[in-house]
Amino acid sequence: MNNSTLNKKAATRIIFLFILIQLLAGIIPLFLPESLGAARALIPSLVFFSLGAIGMIFIEKRFNMSFAFEEKISKRKKDILLWGVLGVFIALFAQNIANFIEVQYLGSGTESVNTQMLVEFVRSYPIFIVIIGVAGPIMEEFVFRKAIFGMLIEKTGGIGAAVISSLLFAFIHFDGFLLVYSAMGFVFSWLYFKTKNIWTPILAHSLMNIIAVLANLYLTQ
Repeated sequence: MNNSTLNKKAATRIIFLFILIQLLAGIIPLFLPESLGAARALIPSLVFFSLGAIGMIFIEKRFNMSFAFEEKISKRKKDILLWGVLGVFIALFAQNIANFIEVQYLGSGTESVNTQMLVEFVRSYPIFIVIIGVAGPIMEEFVFRKAIFGMLIEKTGGIGAAVISSLLFAFIHFDGFLLVYSAMGFVFSWLYFKTKNIWTPILAHSLMNIIAVLANLYLTQ
């Protein structure tokens, strides 16, 4: 079985797993006791998102999923760390510009409902940071960068793949801030392509999520 076929199989499984995790995390709470309160949604999300992240890493290894532009992590450790950290500031800069445009010219609100909801979860249940800062970014980067961007790049080129994967990334957040999430997704795609390893955008995405939550918890009181 050639590498292209293996990549398609892996990408299909990663996307399917992502959809399945979203469905299970949304449906299972309906069958749990209402007396659990917010934990009714927290517990399934924590379990399924963690399993989803582990599952996607396993799929990548199982099918040896790799693209022509990629290099192994052992060859890119310094770049992954450097650009993973720098990528946070680049993504924040792009996010702020996009947010300004959306608020000033597109009539969007000034606060992300999605972010505020996650912040409240972390405020009540600090362990939820595991989903926001680890499991969530791993899953989203494997889906939108590794699977979608990686599979599209040979057909549409880097810019086309980045635009499509970033728009899809924005749509799944259902937050109204299409340009903001698209800008973030575009930066993560660029980081992936530049450093030739998926762990760079994962690191940047993780750090960015953690910083956003902590800033909302402690700097906006």
